[in-house]
Amino acid sequence: MISNKALQEYKEIQKAERGVELSDSEAMDEATSLLTIVNAIYRPVKKEWLKQLEQNDYDIRTNRKITGQQKTS
Repeated sequence: MISNKALQEYKEIQKAERGVELSDSEAMDEATSLLTIVNAIYRPVKKEWLKQLEQNDYDIRTNRKITGQQKTS
């Protein structure tokens, strides 16, 4: 459930960004749909994945493989 405060904030954002004034019902439907999508696609990065990348000389900050001169460890 989305709190009243979060719902009002969502409505304010939609007004500012899209110029649309939503009813509470519309805002609740949209916000719930948005949260459902985010929940479905968001996955935190596991520590074991980071370790595996580091072991393969992969720099997660630049999204590139580290080559000879770039290695600092």
